[in-house]
Amino acid sequence: MGGGSAGAVMAARLSADPEHSVVLVEAGDDTPPGATPADIDDTFPSSTLNPHYFWPGLEATVVSGEAPRPYPQARVMGGGSSIMGMFALRGLPSDYARWTAAGARGFGWDDVAACFEKVEDDRDRPRNGARPGACPISRTPRQQWPAFVQRMEQAAAGLGFPFADNINATPQDGFFAMPASCDDAARSSSARCYLTREVRARENLTILTNTCVTSLRFDGRRVDGVNAIRAGEAFTLDAHEVILSAGAIHSPAILMRSGIGPADDLARLGIQPVVDRRGVGRNLQNHAYQFFALTLPRATRLAARVRRFAVAGLRASSGLPDCPAGDLMLFMLGRVSPRAFGTDVAMVGSALYAPFSTGAVTLASASPHVNPRVDFRMLDDPRDAPRVLKAARLAERLLREPAVAASYGEAFLLPAGMALNQFNRGGVTGVLIAAGAKAVLNSPGVVRRRAFSLAFPEAQLLAGPHGDAQLSDAQLLSSIAPMGHPVGTCAMGREVDPLAVVDDGYRVYDIDGLRVVDASVMPVIPSANTHLPTLMLAEHAAARIAGMPATAFVESA
Repeated sequence: MGGGSAGAVMAARLSADPEHSVVLVEAGDDTPPGATPADIDDTFPSSTLNPHYFWPGLEATVVSGEAPRPYPQARVMGGGSSIMGMFALRGLPSDYARWTAAGARGFGWDDVAACFEKVEDDRDRPRNGARPGACPISRTPRQQWPAFVQRMEQAAAGLGFPFADNINATPQDGFFAMPASCDDAARSSSARCYLTREVRARENLTILTNTCVTSLRFDGRRVDGVNAIRAGEAFTLDAHEVILSAGAIHSPAILMRSGIGPADDLARLGIQPVVDRRGVGRNLQNHAYQFFALTLPRATRLAARVRRFAVAGLRASSGLPDCPAGDLMLFMLGRVSPRAFGTDVAMVGSALYAPFSTGAVTLASASPHVNPRVDFRMLDDPRDAPRVLKAARLAERLLREPAVAASYGEAFLLPAGMALNQFNRGGVTGVLIAAGAKAVLNSPGVVRRRAFSLAFPEAQLLAGPHGDAQLSDAQLLSSIAPMGHPVGTCAMGREVDPLAVVDDGYRVYDIDGLRVVDASVMPVIPSANTHLPTLMLAEHAAARIAGMPATAFVESA
């Protein structure tokens, strides 16, 4: 149930056994080989600008007490892998040690590394005779980096951050070329890399798209199928086993609508509880980030022909008590739009990659047509705000280095929630705005600054030719937004743990015939963008469900 990052992997791997009959159900459109939309294939994430690929009307509360804001979650084959920024990071061995400590057996670093090898076809690393994984990964060559990134690397070295040749094999802090889930031709979505022509040709695999699962069906305490809607028609699917891969927002929502979750909460909505599992929807975690926008002179930009997003990154440690190493991340974006002005502006992001704050996904209604409530409660844990500030101040310090400052015109702190869609519009209006933006961004500084301030009135000037501005802690904290990395709402753990929902075989406690395989089962968010860890987890699950070792399926990668 769900054809996203995890679901596509599961369908491909489990249908490799001809004894299995597999049905893959996806709520969004299909993206079959030879007919994948150009904006999804684009090696710049143009697809994140297309509202058709997202769940309509979904909102989330970021910080306790604030009003909800729109929160994008993919609804298309490949899920988040079809719309994400393509960062391809594994995380740290310590991340998976915390999973193991939480009761997720079989996730030691050697185990997960074997699964990552099945996922990755890293074009920049020697294979030494090993078979490539399923998903191409590449990096923007350093000679193509825009000048501000090259100078930020030098400034970081002056602060003691070495260059890491392969950050996915380096647990230490350092500056690095960002590994990206793409090759020179196209994005490496799970749909492209796992649901290939050969896989789709299998007689034992059926793919249903534009089909929404509304609830699970039960025979006592055994799940024996699902209820679904397609083209306005309700129908049922019978199953020996159901694997829920709808993501950390919708997997718990489906469980709760089906009667699996906190019994008191379900009863208040008129849902008959089947299993009282308090952890369903709880333990929600995400990375908090903020952006600094830079206006760039012509000589310091990414080459217009290079359709890349994240060029480089910097892993750092806050060094605060009780906080893990590598808990902060900076990333440098060389392009903000697929249009001609896209390289005239760059962004530097700062993020907290090992948060302690947790929130919840809850139901607003028993109806499957009403979106669940999403409450991240970022900064609730007192250890998080100081580290958000540490990351932002590190970015600020690097941007103020004289050599770095000489490579851009102005630097602005963007308001919360500013993302690529704020720099882009569709249709004829978008064409006209893009043409105006190109002209303005190449105008004299006073015109450029005035236009930027009018376009983004809540942006705060950080640095420019007329001096620097001092940003307060309150300004920095008010600019945070949640990344597209929700995890933890169906957490894997020991049965006695009140927050645990699934065991280490991905089986939902107290229910037969039901597993959850997606980012929702991660007990602790990894110190990485969650796409690659989700693919790793799905490879791990497929092998475990098939009763094979972690190295299974390599031959079919």
